[in-house]
Amino acid sequence: MKNFMLHLLLALLCLVCSLSFQYCYFITPLDSAQVKHNISYLSSDSFRGRLPGTLENYQAVTFIKNYFESQHLKPYKDSYLEKFSVLYPKRIEGTPYLRIMDQNGFIVKQYKYGTDYKEDMLNFRDNKISFKKSDILLEKGNAFQVHNGNKYFIFYNPEDDNLNFRSSFMANSSQSMYIMIQKQTARDIKKYIDSGYEVSCFIPFENKLTSIYNVIGYIKGKDPNLPPLVLSAHFDHLGTDLSGKVYRGSLDNASGTSFLLGLVKYINSLGKPDRNIIIASFNAEEFGCLGSKEFVQKYSKELKGGRVINFDMIGSNKKIPLTIMGGRWDTKNSGFIYEIADLCLENKVNFKYIFQNSSDHEYFRAYAIDAVTLSDEDMSKIHTPEDKEQYIDTASIDRCFNIVSKEIINYSFHNNFFVLYCGRLFILSSIGIILMLRSIGKRF
Repeated sequence: MKNFMLHLLLALLCLVCSLSFQYCYFITPLDSAQVKHNISYLSSDSFRGRLPGTLENYQAVTFIKNYFESQHLKPYKDSYLEKFSVLYPKRIEGTPYLRIMDQNGFIVKQYKYGTDYKEDMLNFRDNKISFKKSDILLEKGNAFQVHNGNKYFIFYNPEDDNLNFRSSFMANSSQSMYIMIQKQTARDIKKYIDSGYEVSCFIPFENKLTSIYNVIGYIKGKDPNLPPLVLSAHFDHLGTDLSGKVYRGSLDNASGTSFLLGLVKYINSLGKPDRNIIIASFNAEEFGCLGSKEFVQKYSKELKGGRVINFDMIGSNKKIPLTIMGGRWDTKNSGFIYEIADLCLENKVNFKYIFQNSSDHEYFRAYAIDAVTLSDEDMSKIHTPEDKEQYIDTASIDRCFNIVSKEIINYSFHNNFFVLYCGRLFILSSIGIILMLRSIGKRF
């Protein structure tokens, strides 16, 4: 009887060893070096900042679509491309100017673009303004609002006189155009208009309606009727300024997009999930999360009861906590947020909370769908030309994967024991087999 039990236990250990070895061999962990390579590619000068409406944004769409196809993702609702319309800031012909004019229309002073003034990208409902002192509606410090007909323009001095920061584009802004000016420029303008001169400004951008695309694929689950898991990131950024300076958006958000692409290989290596896993690469996040809004409004019924993990800025080289970002009305006790925080605690990952609608989780939460954004909230170079690949750290990428991979297994693979602990199981079962063989050998 003892020999039978020993042989039974040996057979069980061999089975565990074999299964765990297969999982260890076939599972492909996230390759953070490859993620960084893709970040470098997507944020290179050839993509010119991936501004929605530009050729380079369409090229990014093509790159992501081709990757989805190469990884055998199924097109969501029969197409990888989800088309929708947006207003975008289109570059038009002309040279920018900010100048002082006398009563006869002669130029008294011409300011230098990029040094004395520069457009902020918030809106270009109108791109030309001439005004005198009587047109200034509100003045505060080195900022003033100009009223011209039924149009409003803002001239303001940015923090530290830094003209490099570029805001997101908001077509529904109440102001027609925003112009950043140096402190000295603001003082000059005040002096001139107090003396009866006129200020004239032109920025060659205009709001233009166009069609752009989200890229959506999915991995089919065993039970497609279960609410899906959605993994998402936005790929758009802020384009270039009028001098050709590229806003690369390496951290924001070539990083999240590249991380998402890396996850696809990992998930495919796990086998067939229990539920559908939707891989959503959103456009026009920098225009007010318009891509995710389009997606949620269209498919809210299918998404009900599901979960969303969004990635926005993954890979900072600053030693900062991982941010769990929920919606404006969430708290740390909101169910899904609590679960992600618990995973961080279990895996000794330093983290913090933020509750605001500032990424693509916003509209999921508006439809009461569980959603979080994971982020390295390093704002030091965001929306400036300094957001470059060289400031990406693979350790931060690996940190995020350590948390996300466990949530994927938990929610979409029923906490598969072999997936979670294949390495440990293989080692322990191998040791057990050796010990059992020795024990059986001594008996004979």
